[in-house]
Amino acid sequence: MAKRKADFDGVTIKRYGNRRLYNTETSSYVNYQDILKLIRDGNDIQVIDSRTKHDVTKAVLMQVILEEEKNHKNLLPVPFLFQLIRSQEEAVQDFFKNYLASSFAAYLKTKEEFDQRFRGLLEMGASAPHLLEKFIPGLEAIKESWGRSKKEEEEK
Repeated sequence: MAKRKADFDGVTIKRYGNRRLYNTETSSYVNYQDILKLIRDGNDIQVIDSRTKHDVTKAVLMQVILEEEKNHKNLLPVPFLFQLIRSQEEAVQDFFKNYLASSFAAYLKTKEEFDQRFRGLLEMGASAPHLLEKFIPGLEAIKESWGRSKKEEEEK
């Protein structure tokens, strides 16, 4: 069942018959790249068909993924897509509902914890560089690489 606008605290997008997307929060038309940015900025979105009032969020999110694939982002490997198509519908639904989402969430949590611990190690190394250099040979190269990645992310 679709959530009502009053129950939803994210950004509501209206999809019109000509497939144009309208951000009700900014009162402006948006494209798939704009939606991608909204989501990457941490916003949840809900896309409502303007005529039928049905929630079409899933279809629009799939289109966003397809657009990313067109831009050579390679989110989904070809062998995975073949497996997805060949699998039975029930098995695919079970996989996405029960396994994929929880696995990806666990991966993100583990990655975040690792990044935090690694930053702590680097900060410790800043206060006592001679000790940390004994534990991690080539630390300077790692620091430079990590620093560049952080700067690139901040620029985005």
